[in-house]
Amino acid sequence: MNVYDPGTQHSMDGRMSPDIQAAFHIFAAHWRKVNSEWQYPVHTHPMFEINIVLQGSQQMLVGGQSYVQHSGDILFIRPGVTHSSLGTDSGEEMTYYCLHFDIDDLVLRRSLMTVDTVSLSGDTPELQAIRSSLDVLISSTILSEASDIDAQRSRLVTLHASLQLFTALSGWVLTALPTPSRSTVPGVTENTVALANAIEGLLQESVFTAAATGSRAGSIEDIAARLGYSPNHCNRAFRQIFGLPPRQYLSDLIIRHAKLLLLDNSLSVESIAHRLGYRDVSHFSKQFKRWTGLPPMGYRQLTEEPGRTDDRI
Repeated sequence: MNVYDPGTQHSMDGRMSPDIQAAFHIFAAHWRKVNSEWQYPVHTHPMFEINIVLQGSQQMLVGGQSYVQHSGDILFIRPGVTHSSLGTDSGEEMTYYCLHFDIDDLVLRRSLMTVDTVSLSGDTPELQAIRSSLDVLISSTILSEASDIDAQRSRLVTLHASLQLFTALSGWVLTALPTPSRSTVPGVTENTVALANAIEGLLQESVFTAAATGSRAGSIEDIAARLGYSPNHCNRAFRQIFGLPPRQYLSDLIIRHAKLLLLDNSLSVESIAHRLGYRDVSHFSKQFKRWTGLPPMGYRQLTEEPGRTDDRI
């Protein structure tokens, strides 16, 4: 059925911008001053890390390569890369700031995954923008310990700086990857890229068609059968390109969509569960609590209270 759009009547030409819906998560961000004995052991994690030295110097090992950070130097560490700190390079006190983040927009995530740069140095506008946003986040982290700081204002300042950081990161990868449509992980074929993109599209489709089908689609087994590949091959291709398993991406999509729907007080939890493909509202409620730490109604009440916010932006 065609839906009449008065804006198209007598139109001669037009273009539509793509719909954008993304969520990012900044966590374990901390400012720390350490003495000459401090070190941090070798480790990896499934999120991105930004590490900046504010005073003194630090020797870091990232992916087996040594980096010496002086005041103002920034390291960018991709998920799964081994890294450690050998402590202060000068044998004196050192102050640093570190944050971990994740992003569920797969275009930006893929672009960040393909950037080989670890040490961010130079005086380009893109790096200045990254540093400027970090300065605000650092100040907010330090000031948040003061009891007389308004919590809501502090949160908004942090949110504003976080949005600036992701804007700056987007600008940086656009500069670092002048032909992003052809960029890919080294050693990965374009067929793998195409398969991963097809899986992503079907995962998106499954969330928005769940209510129409009345069932929770989107399992990697169903998608693999539809595309004619084994589930293991699809899992491997998706992780190679986007750096996370398709099941985690699907869960993130459902969480994000559920949170948006819960902001609409006219929708019952039961109707939201149905829209997301859950036949059993109790199953949806248990899943939502496992993902967020709150039941659906608890999250709805949280978003209605002016002084409190969820930690996922």
